[in-house]
Amino acid sequence: MYKKGAILTLYAETPIHMGSGQSVSYVDLPVQRERHTSFPVLWSSGIKGVIRDLASRKWNKEKVEVIFGPEDGSDFASCISITDAKILLYPVRSVKGVFAWITCPFVLKRFKEDLRAIGIDFKVNNEDIQIPDVSDDKVIVLNNSGLIINNNQVALEEFCFNVESSRSDKVNKLSSFLKQFLPENELTKNLENHLAIVSENVFKDFVNYAVEIRTRIRIDQTKGTVKEGALFSEELIPSESIFYSLVFITDPFKIEKKIENINNADNVFSEFNSLLSENSLLQLGGDETLGKGYVRVKIYPENRSQGGQS
Repeated sequence: MYKKGAILTLYAETPIHMGSGQSVSYVDLPVQRERHTSFPVLWSSGIKGVIRDLASRKWNKEKVEVIFGPEDGSDFASCISITDAKILLYPVRSVKGVFAWITCPFVLKRFKEDLRAIGIDFKVNNEDIQIPDVSDDKVIVLNNSGLIINNNQVALEEFCFNVESSRSDKVNKLSSFLKQFLPENELTKNLENHLAIVSENVFKDFVNYAVEIRTRIRIDQTKGTVKEGALFSEELIPSESIFYSLVFITDPFKIEKKIENINNADNVFSEFNSLLSENSLLQLGGDETLGKGYVRVKIYPENRSQGGQS
């Protein structure tokens, strides 16, 4: 049973490779994907491990163990639960406007249900946000969106879509709602002009095929040349991708006398929130020395009590 819930948003500042370790395609090192949707996902174990490592560098051992549990997990459990991070907005190339953040009805409906689990309504100014259906050859954007070409089309990657102009108000409401969860920068401030709602089939194709594939080599350190048989390909989630994870917090299972101020879920959430607020840039997955895997995080809301859920 949890007593507090929040949403943790992750904004990719650089391409990310959190690998699944196996592949049946031509990609040697694929990214993590959901089994039932094939959408990219960031597994919670990697996210929580990075946050725990950050806490270990900022806090004393007793405080880390009270909040995250002992490393061997033998005595008591962590009082923080973090879910796998699901995709919310995915960046694709656009003929006009540089790029678009795409989403689809399935992703939005799932996001709505996840928010409901932590007591957040899918509303703007007390009005429900309607999630529209969209056909495979259509796209929903603002009427004056910077993505529109020829007055009634949007070109994403190599494909053209007709604009459903009668539904542009839904994009405006949706972008206003989403902004409160996103780390703020010059791009997210202008979210409405980059946001596009596409069909579920189109979204699935883009997140599977509009990815970065990089071919890499290994160098033989003794010869300074390419090592024989060491050519491999790596899949990367593109920068500007936006994921979200749910955070559930309970009262600590163990109270350390040395840190008696952490004795309930409110105290734990305050410490967790402060940690991420002060250190909002995290590195996930491999290739850290190549500048990959950096994400900007934001937790929302900053302080919200929840009734216990099972």
